[in-house]
Amino acid sequence: MKFSKKILLATTTLAAALLAGCANQSNTLTFATPSPTASFNTANQAAVVNVISQDLRNSREISSYTKNGEVIRLTASPEVAQMFQQAVQQDLNSKGFTIVQGAANANVQVNIKKFYATVDQGNLRYKVNAEVGVEVAVQGVRGQFAKNFNATRGYEGAFGADNDEIKRVLSLAYEDAIRSIYNDNEIANAINQLSK
Repeated sequence: MKFSKKILLATTTLAAALLAGCANQSNTLTFATPSPTASFNTANQAAVVNVISQDLRNSREISSYTKNGEVIRLTASPEVAQMFQQAVQQDLNSKGFTIVQGAANANVQVNIKKFYATVDQGNLRYKVNAEVGVEVAVQGVRGQFAKNFNATRGYEGAFGADNDEIKRVLSLAYEDAIRSIYNDNEIANAINQLSK
């Protein structure tokens, strides 16, 4: 009886350890959107803007790599389209635009073209190259305007890549692209010109 209790205890402990190990190795990477930096401009309040984001990538995957002979596929949380939706809405709101869902006098479409980290692994070193590409298109009663924002980041390290390193490089590229959007004035000007 004692022997079976020891086996049961050991098996339970091993199962708990394995589950804890699995929980730590989530293949969903969590990203944070930086806060906008713009000054509120009351002149922008006349424009009512609807923001829509579309993920035009072929896959929801944001990276994949091989570890111990197994292909690890990574996804993002929140989803990539939601991240850019939040960023552009925050940006326009901070600049003084009125954000609505539905009928508006200007529509802003955010088209995500790239959000991926390529991992190249050798025997002793690895490389992570992240690319983020997005088009922000404005459509109003007086016409259309579109602008692309792109960012790349890279990192080389020893031995094998891991989720944390891939997330760090991809986060830097994402933040670079978002800061470019935050610092841009052409989108705001286009909304004002095309919505009246």
